[in-house]
Amino acid sequence: MTRDHPGDGSITSADDFEAALAEVVEKAVEADVDVRGAWEFRTRGSTHEWEVEIIELARYDDQEEG
Repeated sequence: MTRDHPGDGSITSADDFEAALAEVVEKAVEADVDVRGAWEFRTRGSTHEWEVEIIELARYDDQEEG
């Protein structure tokens, strides 16, 4: 999923949503934005309010062998 601006195009499935979210997070990390934490926002044009929490997970290959 490549777009000029993340969020362009239609999101009609959970897979589309996950791909768009991954694109936004990856672009932010590449730009040295610390994306970890809770993000509160309102959806434009509606009454919905959301909170998204981003937690960085340890990669399996980063863990010491026990």
